[in-house]
Parts: sequence; structure tokens; C-alpha cells
Amino acid sequence: MEEQGARMVDEDLLALVGGTLIDGTGRGPVQDAVVLVQGSTVREAGSRTEVGIPQGCEVIDTTGRTIMPGMFDCHCHVSLTTMSVEKRLFTPPTVETFKTAEMMKRTLHAGFTTIREPGIANDVGLRVAVEMGLVEGPRMIMAAGLGQIGGHLDDYYPRGLSVPLYTGVEICSGVADVQRATRKALREGFDFIKVCATGGVASPADSPNYNEWTLEELKTIVHEASARGKAVMAHAEGTQGIKNAIRAGVWSIEHGSMLDNEAIQMLLDSNTYLVPTLFIAEELAEHGKEMGLSAVALEKIKKIREVHAESFTKAAAAGVKIAVGSDAIDETMHGRNARELEHMVRRGFTPMQAIVAATKTSAEACRVDDRVGVIEADKLADVLVVDGDPLDDVRILQDASRLLMVMKEGTFYVNSLKERTA
Repeated sequence: MEEQGARMVDEDLLALVGGTLIDGTGRGPVQDAVVLVQGSTVREAGSRTEVGIPQGCEVIDTTGRTIMPGMFDCHCHVSLTTMSVEKRLFTPPTVETFKTAEMMKRTLHAGFTTIREPGIANDVGLRVAVEMGLVEGPRMIMAAGLGQIGGHLDDYYPRGLSVPLYTGVEICSGVADVQRATRKALREGFDFIKVCATGGVASPADSPNYNEWTLEELKTIVHEASARGKAVMAHAEGTQGIKNAIRAGVWSIEHGSMLDNEAIQMLLDSNTYLVPTLFIAEELAEHGKEMGLSAVALEKIKKIREVHAESFTKAAAAGVKIAVGSDAIDETMHGRNARELEHMVRRGFTPMQAIVAATKTSAEACRVDDRVGVIEADKLADVLVVDGDPLDDVRILQDASRLLMVMKEGTFYVNSLKERTA
């Protein structure tokens, strides 16, 4: 029987024994592995010949299964349930809050133990609620959204109305104003600043080819974030906007839909991360109308879909540092975040590369790789046990019935495996 959120491994030692370990580093899988978990951390991990099983500890037999790190979604709008303006207008904010809590739980149970929320929720309280145990959800990395007047985060409609999708986004203009807005966001305790260096697809009044912010404005935002030990993530789809964001010193490019050779080289030279979000491009193209997208947005996704995928393939072949992000923007997408790995493999990654992107590289992109992202001694015990081998078919990570264990910081949130005493 499945046990959820029921057992803290605070003092007892737990051994996962016999499975194949994919540790997230990209090294080859370790057969007949042992992973020792003490409290919230991994004490030791390796083959059974290297790691002994202490007498009296709790043992879970993982033979025939895969042990791997909890996954990351570096671009997950966990507070978004729909793109439909009508649905948003008729949904009370409290209902949205409860839906967000449910989607956070669904995402965690899908094996994603950490997500980065990119400037939509604009409330560090989500992170605090998870840390306090008030909400069952992934570890939350929170970004504050800054928007340009008339830009991607400014939901302005030709009728002369603003229907904000992005609660609390600071709409600002000019170097002094963006400096003020950035400082205010940092004061509130956000982990990242989110900007849009170009327009986008779902927004009503711009285009992915539009450039947003001046280079001076972008550099000001990056400077203020860096001065406080934080970083900037940049929505950037059009080629020139991507280059502007890299020149300004952003930490990661989100989407990167129109990469030319120069942009790819700039990503390599600057060690900037790319979060390609292939899942959203495919989902909008196939189900955008049902999700409430406007005719304008549907036309934009039709034009950009294949170019977006080709950009990923070129970046992957060149060796750009690529992290995983689903860009989930509809309640039907949350919990299906692992579709991103399937699209990565379809477009050029090996399954191992996709898993590393979803673990080690994503931890680096979220700036928490000192604590989590791989299974090794002294890292937090974010651990999945999967029925089968995702290196044979990465799509099994989408099957909830095959996620036999989801552990975050030593706590079971899903566990259908029985324990015994060594």
C-alpha cells in the first residue's frame, strides 16, 4: 500500500539495496548499488562491494529497479492553471491558491523534488509554506518578475484593459526605474530576477522577435542582482534578444527559440545556461485552443514550433549547458513535467544526457548544486526509485505507477516498497 509523507528518516539509517544507480553525474550506471540515507542526507552511495550495509538498519530491496536523483523543473509556472482570460476572470483568487497547492503536490509526486518558479507567483510565501510543511510540494526556487511597459509580462489588450496573468509583476521603464524595481524584489527575498528580453507567444500584444529592455536596463538588473549574490533568468526567444541578454550577463536563457551560430557560441563562451522548454512548444501547438490561447497566440506558435526544436538540437550538438524546464502553464501540464525529457531525447539527447540535464545541470542552473542534484555523500537525500530502466526508455519517468519511491530530504512522499531490517 502506498505511503505518502509518512516517514521521516531522522535518526534511523535506511539502505536502498540492489538497484541500478544513476547518480546524476553522467557517469555510467552502477549495478547492484547501495544508497545509505541518514536523516535528510545521503551518507554513502556506490556498489555493494564498496558500500557496506550497517547491521540493524532499515533496508529496502530495489533489485531490478533504478535509483536516481529527484528531478528539477527550472521553468515551472506552478501557480498557473489556464491561459483562458475568461476562466481567469471567473476564478476567485482563493481557488487559484488551492489549485496551486494541489499542482505542487502533483509535481512532487511526479518525481520533481525541486522547481524554479519563473516570476509568475511573485510570492516567496510559496517557498516558505513548503519549508514549514504547510504545503506538500517540491523545493521552491522563486524568481521575481520584472516587466517592460507593453512587453511580454504586461497583459495589455487593445480594448485598453490590462488583465494581469502575472500577479505582482513590477512594470517599469528606464534605468532608474528598473534599478528601483530590482532592489525592491531583492529586498523581498527572491532567489532570482526574471526578465523578458523579447516578446513571446502567449502574450496578446507582442512577438517573439520583439526586443525588450535596452542593454543598459538589462545590465542594471544583472548588476543589482549580482551585488546581492543573486542572478537573472531571461525569457528570450528572438535571436537579437537572446544575444542582448547574454551580453548583459544573465545566468540563464529561457526558451532560446531562435539560436543562430553566433548565439550558440556566445552561450558557450559565457557559460550561460539554456532552459529550452520544448514541452510547452509542442503542447501549445497541439492543444493551445483547448488551453484558451487566442488566435494570435496560436498563429505565433505555429510559426515558431519547429525553429524552436531545431535551436535545441543545434545547441545540444554544440555542448551548451542545458537544463530542464517544462514551462507548464496549464493545470493539465503539471505532473507531466517529465515530457520535457522525452522531447529532449527525440531532438538529439541520449536518455543519460536528458537525466543529467534534469538533475546535475538543473541544480547548477538553480544555484543549489552544493546541496542537491546528484546522489553522493553529504548531499540532500532527494531520491527516486523507478520500476524499469529510463536509459532504455526515458518515457517511463512519466508513468506514475512506475515511480515506486519519491523521497525529498529523507522524507517519503511516495513509497510502495516494503522495508525490512538488515
